[in-house]
Amino acid sequence: MTATLTAPVPGAPPRTVSRPPAAGWLRHWPLLPLIATVLLPALPYGLGVGGGASVGPADIASGIAVLVCAGRLLYLRRRPLSGAAALVLGLPAVGFAVAAVTAADPAAALPGLVRYLQVFVLVPAAVCLLLKDAHGFRIVTAALVVLALVQGVVGVEQYVTGTGASYMGEEIRAVGTFGPSDIMGMATVVAYGLLAAAACALRTPRTAPAWLRPCAA
Repeated sequence: MTATLTAPVPGAPPRTVSRPPAAGWLRHWPLLPLIATVLLPALPYGLGVGGGASVGPADIASGIAVLVCAGRLLYLRRRPLSGAAALVLGLPAVGFAVAAVTAADPAAALPGLVRYLQVFVLVPAAVCLLLKDAHGFRIVTAALVVLALVQGVVGVEQYVTGTGASYMGEEIRAVGTFGPSDIMGMATVVAYGLLAAAACALRTPRTAPAWLRPCAA
């Protein structure tokens, strides 16, 4: 993109200067942890902690997203959420905390409390606060479509080659990179990806390239 500068001398030809095209992407750098959170489940990786819930790269990326969101709020000194949004996110947090405290073994319930706060409170709040415009939303949505494509390809390969999870005595169940312990993970991701692709096909941005709509469809 170029901008025309008025020549100081009458009759002199106008000069043009180039504007850096990366400015728009640099403006969306806080979305990088969210994009990583969406894409990292494509890796077949997980760490079991004491036989409890697994902690993977996507969990670490989501934690970084929450920290980036908190850092931006402190740096910009903006009000994070409206009263209604704070109420919607605060009530589950209070409920989870009460359930953990009143559990038969509060120490054993602590990992579950952290997981529920991550999934239902912290990450949704970070998404709401880091997504500032439609462009950022489309970036994260595109990452979701990419993840769905990867999981779908892996699932088809598992079914064709018989390397999936066991079903009716055969290793043909497509589970993607989630493994046999999470048989609904791949189906959920692919369903979300189909919805995102349908949204892109039905409401393509005006500035989108011509190939986006047919590819999404």
